[in-house]
Amino acid sequence: MTDEKKYPISFRLIWSMLAPMLVPRWPFFVSLAALAFLIAVLAVIEPYVYGRIVDLVIFSVSEGVNAADGFGRIAPFLFAWAGVVVVSTGILAAYSWISWYVGNNAERELTERSFRKFLTFSTRRFADERAGALLQRMTNGRDAIWRLLVEGFRTFLQSGAIFVVVVGVGAYLDWRLALAALAIIPIDVALGAWNLNLSLRKQETMNEKWEETTGIVGDTFANVASVQGVGAENRILVRFSAIFKKLIAEQVRLNVQWAVFDAGIGSVYIFGRLLVFLVGTRLVLSGETSLGTLVTFLGFTGAMYGAVSSMVGSLPSMATALGRLGRLASMFEEVPEVRDLPEANSAPAMRGDVEFDGVWFSYADADKPVLRGISVKVPAGKTFAVVGESGAGKSTLAKLLVRFADPTKGSVRFDGIDLRDMTLSTLRPQVGFVMQENLLFHETVLYNLRFAKPNATREEVVEAAKRAQAHEFIAKLPKGYDTVVGERGVKLSGGQKQRIALARVLLANPPILVLDEATSALDSKTEHDLQRALREVMRNRTTIVIAHRLSTVMDADNILVMDKGRVVDQGVHSELIRRDNLYKKFWEIQAGGYV
Repeated sequence: MTDEKKYPISFRLIWSMLAPMLVPRWPFFVSLAALAFLIAVLAVIEPYVYGRIVDLVIFSVSEGVNAADGFGRIAPFLFAWAGVVVVSTGILAAYSWISWYVGNNAERELTERSFRKFLTFSTRRFADERAGALLQRMTNGRDAIWRLLVEGFRTFLQSGAIFVVVVGVGAYLDWRLALAALAIIPIDVALGAWNLNLSLRKQETMNEKWEETTGIVGDTFANVASVQGVGAENRILVRFSAIFKKLIAEQVRLNVQWAVFDAGIGSVYIFGRLLVFLVGTRLVLSGETSLGTLVTFLGFTGAMYGAVSSMVGSLPSMATALGRLGRLASMFEEVPEVRDLPEANSAPAMRGDVEFDGVWFSYADADKPVLRGISVKVPAGKTFAVVGESGAGKSTLAKLLVRFADPTKGSVRFDGIDLRDMTLSTLRPQVGFVMQENLLFHETVLYNLRFAKPNATREEVVEAAKRAQAHEFIAKLPKGYDTVVGERGVKLSGGQKQRIALARVLLANPPILVLDEATSALDSKTEHDLQRALREVMRNRTTIVIAHRLSTVMDADNILVMDKGRVVDQGVHSELIRRDNLYKKFWEIQAGGYV
């Protein structure tokens, strides 16, 4: 299950996320507003021409004007009508192009900003929520900004301008007919607001379900071997289907709600037109207005209600967009657990002195600390090993060295500088970190090796691979260094992935090396060969080795023995095995250090 987080819609948060993208583009919005006004004016001209033609026809008939003269009076209005159609086509094209341009660029920028924000999250944050759900949230945000600007804002601006101009001109021509046309608008607005409020609440639930289904699919694809290995395909499908059925049921209920709403609004519009026709007929029969004016107002009513209908009709899309943007905006408000402090400076070139000074560490959702008062110094160029049972805090200690987390109390220092006083972008490249589980990109071997040093030559890459005992198996791959390794490196064995990870670090050549069970997936012969290469690489380089196999740390300059988050002993191998301590027990269990 995912961590149950709630992301209520906050218009303040949505605006704070969108403002940096939209405010600099204000000239485009001004242009859209001007074009919308022109579209509205042209929308008024057409029904006005209808009315004038009707009045001229009636006048010509009543006055006995011959057909040629009558048509001559009408012709200018017909040409004006044709001109309105041509000009409207050009203005609408420009209006659409500008809105699409703004929408496309906002879509791109929001996607980039979302990706950048996600990359600031700690590894712990990614463990709290499915990667597929996070990806769905970013994708939904990209779709939502398009809906909001192109389908929503464009519609509201154009339709709003038409509504205002039609009401203004209509009131000027006959305020009584204008009031008749406006009589149903409060009902329309009230129904729309009520419906939108219900839709926003339902949309929140639907967004959660969409992200959950995407998360399940992503998890399944990432762990397809485990799923197929235990024959769990049907179980996964049943779970997916159950969630998807709930999602579709909620969507159907929302669609029914909108269908009922559309039918109700349609009835209100019919009543509004009928009211205008009745009031107008009375005014025409009493001689208070002309038939042409009534025809004009019937056209105005169509334009006015069409504008309101367009605005109301865009509400489902707007509700969806706001719901999705609300979830994304809430994540923009998250403060990363590990971040650059305002006073942080660029890290200098490191000699490699490492110091843990009274380090305590606890996870926010844990009752007990993982590390308890760790204090130790590692001189530059020395090899320092950490051993202990699973859960003793070894890997947590390694994560602090690359600031995947920060100490709860105490400090970690390189060359006497607290890691928190250095920017992450300049600190982390100086620490080579090879983890217990090394996941690769769905790219070529060459791309994965160059990831830490993109400008490395092919010769440098091959040399690093040879030193990491990886060149031999890479050369046997179908396309050698140009072979695509599959998502997360699924086409390679665990040992092969570890050797590529080691080669990548060796290529980067950092002053500090952290090996967290870096050879745990290797067979004994490969590990022996690799240890020989590593000894050469580790010479005169500060190296912290997190190990389970004691055979890998026998030559370390100092060995730290941990138990339940505390340092219970330390020294070199020859000293530790002579004591009656935890290290000696590990040594005896591993039959002389080899397992």
